[in-house]
Amino acid sequence: MSGRVAASAAAEWRAHWSVVAAACAGMGLATIAMYTTSLFIEPLEAEFGWTRAEIMSGYVLTAVVGVVCAPLIGIAVDRFGPRRIGIAASITAPIAFAMLGLTNDNIWVWRALWGVFALSTILLQPAIWTSAVTAFFSTGRGFALACTLCGSGLSSIAMPLLTYEVIERFGWRIGFAMIALFWFLIVFPLVIFFFTSPQDRDRISRSERSARISRDFGYVFRTMILSRRFFQVAFAGLFIATVVVSIVITLVPILTSNGISRGTAASIAGTLGFTSIAGRLAVGYLLDHVQARFLAAIMLCMPVVAIILLLQLPQSVPAAMAAVMILGLALGAELDLLAYITSRYFDLNYFGTLFGTIGGFVSLAGGAGPLILNLVYDMTGSYVPALLAAIPICLAAALLFLLLGPYPENLDASSQAH
Repeated sequence: MSGRVAASAAAEWRAHWSVVAAACAGMGLATIAMYTTSLFIEPLEAEFGWTRAEIMSGYVLTAVVGVVCAPLIGIAVDRFGPRRIGIAASITAPIAFAMLGLTNDNIWVWRALWGVFALSTILLQPAIWTSAVTAFFSTGRGFALACTLCGSGLSSIAMPLLTYEVIERFGWRIGFAMIALFWFLIVFPLVIFFFTSPQDRDRISRSERSARISRDFGYVFRTMILSRRFFQVAFAGLFIATVVVSIVITLVPILTSNGISRGTAASIAGTLGFTSIAGRLAVGYLLDHVQARFLAAIMLCMPVVAIILLLQLPQSVPAAMAAVMILGLALGAELDLLAYITSRYFDLNYFGTLFGTIGGFVSLAGGAGPLILNLVYDMTGSYVPALLAAIPICLAAALLFLLLGPYPENLDASSQAH
């Protein structure tokens, strides 16, 4: 049996590896702000005198837009396919990000430019990139999703150091433009030539599928989105993203507040991607062999260890590196687990709608969390109170996943057939 499973997974990879590569690049683009924003905090603070919370108040707009629009994008993916949305994202998001360099000393101009970027991030939702992969892969879905989501890990390796060097050499204004150009040149060609899905390929049946998706949305909302399991997955995603994404986005300021130099902090932040990729690939492989809820509970307790290291050994570079590597493992597992669990516990035909809605919760946490973290810093002069509060949040997320129970048997067959 295992031989047939391996052969089936290999056949899926031979047929659709290029889709995974393009989706991986798209996931990297989706993190264009996540791994660069913290490097802009101190230059903006020095030039305009804004508080860190004021600087991050622009970023929080991405959360507001994400939580409102992510379910709508998920519905659009289910109806029309992800290809056209991905092409639009590869053009609009880099342009909007580059525009952030046009801000002046008026904080409302900064927030307005973030509003423009937030609108562009509607097209960057993980549901867009993962929906094609979940549709093409069944036997090897866990590992395929892991490879797709490694795009964010690769971004976390390159972006902190690249952003630091660009800002040091050319200033923060040019920094926004150069980072945007970097991502456009990578993502746009791959999406144009390789990114597709069964919905995009099957032109004849798309109108019938769209009509069915529209007709059945009330059923999906009542029986899936309002179900206990869906709320568990959504709130677990909200909790863990609140902790992990907030710390990752504010990583350099957290390390410098502990007495580590800015250059060293940027170098340490770059190690995040290596363990993120390692954790993602390992978890992706294990997801095809082990129940996801057990893996989720283990992986989501790991940030607790990282937080303890940062709190107990604040000025230690080795401890900071260890903490960042552990955070990378958790970050690598987060979206992979959420995407896989969504595909196994709910009807795969509505993956875009369901995972898009969960993505809205994650976006809310990813935007509001860093603002709260930096607001605590502005009020107390320290990140310690916020880091302490993150520990029970991680444990709650792990418990919610544990209580999901085994995969629904009636969905396994339909998922495999799909």
